[in-house]
This record gives sequence, C-alpha cells and structure tokens, in this order.
Amino acid sequence: MFSGCNFRISSSIDDLISPVSPFGDNADIKKALDNYAKGGYSLKIPRSGKYITSYTFFDIDGDKEEEAIAFYEPSDNLGTTNMSVIKKTDDTWKVIQNIDGDGRDIYSLDFEDISGDGVSELFVCWDVISNSSNHILSVYKSGKESKLGKIGESITINNFIIADMVNDKTKELLLFELGSASASSAKAELYSLDKNKLELLGETRLDSHVTSYSVLKAENTDGTTRVYADALGSDGESMLTEIVYWWDKYDTIASPYYDYSTGLTKETARSAMVSCLDIDSDGKIDVPTDYDAGKLPEQVRAVDWKVNKNMLLVHTAYSLLVQKDMYVALIPDEMIDKISVSYNLGTHEMSVINKSTKKLIYSVMPVLKATYTADKYPGYRNVEEASGYCYLVKQGNDSEIKLKDKELSKTVKSINN
Repeated sequence: MFSGCNFRISSSIDDLISPVSPFGDNADIKKALDNYAKGGYSLKIPRSGKYITSYTFFDIDGDKEEEAIAFYEPSDNLGTTNMSVIKKTDDTWKVIQNIDGDGRDIYSLDFEDISGDGVSELFVCWDVISNSSNHILSVYKSGKESKLGKIGESITINNFIIADMVNDKTKELLLFELGSASASSAKAELYSLDKNKLELLGETRLDSHVTSYSVLKAENTDGTTRVYADALGSDGESMLTEIVYWWDKYDTIASPYYDYSTGLTKETARSAMVSCLDIDSDGKIDVPTDYDAGKLPEQVRAVDWKVNKNMLLVHTAYSLLVQKDMYVALIPDEMIDKISVSYNLGTHEMSVINKSTKKLIYSVMPVLKATYTADKYPGYRNVEEASGYCYLVKQGNDSEIKLKDKELSKTVKSINN
C-alpha cells in the first residue's frame, strides 16, 4: 500500500493507481495545465483502448507537430471530467482549449481519419456512470488555431470500430448499441463523415441477449470488409459473434447470422468463452463454436473453429480451450474423436491422451515467464510466450498418434479475452 509514487494512504483503488506525470522536457506540459486549472485538479486516464496514459501526444491538426491531450477532474467542479488541448508554441506549452466532457469519467480515446482529408478526428467515449457498459461517444475535429469542434450530437453506444466498410477508400464509423427498454433489439449503425456532419448510411438489428461487445475485428476478404463483433452473453456464461458487412444490393449494412424471426444469432453462439482469431494462421478470422468431444475436465472445452465463406460457416480446425490459463491447443481433425483429456489442478498441466492406448500424445503447461528456465523443465519445449506466461509443450510416448515437431511447435495459441 505504501509502494509506488504516491506515499499517502489511499482510500480507493483509483488513488492507488494515480496517473504518472510527465518528466524531463514534458514536465512543462504539466506546468501548463497547473497554470490553467489554478484551483487544482486530478488527472483522469482512459480505462480502455490504445491510449491509456496521463497525457496523450498526437498531431490533431495535421501540422506535423504533436499536441498533448489530457483529461482531468477540476477540484472546484467535482464529478465532472474536462478535456484539455495543450500545444507548444515558441518552446512554451500552453492550454489552448478546454472542453467540458459529456460524463464524469473517460472510457477511451481514439484517433482516425473518417473524413478522408488526411487529418484524424478524435473519438472520445465518456462514462456518465463509472464502469457502465454504455458509453457516450463524442467526435471532434480540429479547426482554426488547432481548436477542436464537436461534430453532431453525442451518441450512446457500447463499442465501435472504424473501418472502410463501403470499400470507397475512406473509413466509416461502425457503432454497436445494446438493446434497451425502448429498443428491444440491439443494433449496429454505420456513419460516414461528410462536410463536418455525421451521416447515417445504414443499420442492422443484432441479438439483444448480450451485455457488451467485447472484441471487434475487421477483415477485408475479396474486396469486402467484414467486422466480427464478439459479444458476452447476458447469462455471463456464453458468447456469440455478430458478423457485419456492407450489402451493396440494399445499400446498407447486414448481419447475416441474425435471425429476424427469432431475434437470435444462433449459429455463432457458444459456451466456449473465447473470441474470434486466426486459428490456422491463414490470414482469415475464424469463429469459435462448441464441439461435443465427450467427457472433458471442467477446465477444458472443445472448440470447432469455422471460417465465414459466402455467408456460410465452414469448419477449419479443432482445439481444446483452457480459458483459465488463456490458451487454446490445436487438435488435428483425425485426432479429435480419438482422445481423452486430463487436467492437473496443481501444475495446470493439460494432458491429451490416446483413448485406445491410454498413452500421452502431448501435454501443455503454462509457467510464469519471470521464473522460467529451460533446465527446470526437461522434456518440455517453450512454444509460446504471452501475458507473462511461457506455454510449454511435451511430446508424449504414444506410438499410434504422434505429432511432428513442426506441428507440436504450432500447437498452442494464447488468447486474451
């Protein structure tokens, strides 16, 4: 509790992880904000996204010089969050603009060019209620003297992604919104930015039995951009994937796996809590679905991975998912119905066994990267490193089913839901 840069006894988690101020040349940025907010303030850090530092540096006006963006809560107006733009002119940093936020907390900050003019817009998600699943998205664009102007009205969303959905070489804004009392269905909306105005290009309904769209990924295949939106089920024990693309025939976006008659997206629903990924390393996104592999340990699930082809899901690979240890282990198609699985709660080692011979085919064991040395684990091979872990694989002694060294080295893929 007394470690780190803050030596007072903290009363909350937020206090314990207080933002770190700039140092060296950038200390002048803090001085600029100090001079502006003379009544005192507390810095706010976006809690999600790529930009999660006290001060974010980005060229917001296209002049080849980075400005600094800071979010803070003024001491004389508690419960609010402001956004400050700090610019360096003649070797002096100065607050050139202060924007009243649309919430009391900052969820995320992003920069993307959706106007096609070569200058990025700012996408800020505000939170009215801390840790809410809904966020208020505000879009800002730089104008004269690097001043930011808000584009249109703020929109309540759960998540968003920016991609060239229409394939016109200009990116669009794709929003995902949860269902509510006034809207029984969740939905996705696609917006373009034209002449400083957000224009709705199309929308589509989505399964409303979700609490959030946790991971969004875009893929361009054969000239068509598809967005894969992994959503957490409202029961807390399931997931589904919505696939959204631009439908030229009807000039709007579509979600082909959503069933309008039932209001459900069944084909991509699953109990396996893992997001889409390129499971077979072919450059295409694969969707996980449940597979019945017989009796498995509580910690292990079998997954049938499928790729989207012409709006049909086609099998690509099988794997075992160990969500607790954040990895999947690939199982060749010819093996999937010939194996049994055990899991050691003490060592976290998962063993894949030949049902017929009762012998080990291979095993996987995660160990902390900080403590791993090869001599401690004879017979194991370190095949993957991620999230502070080394994933070790050991070849078994089964002669009937034996993976080649090349197959064994590509068996494990880490996940990060």
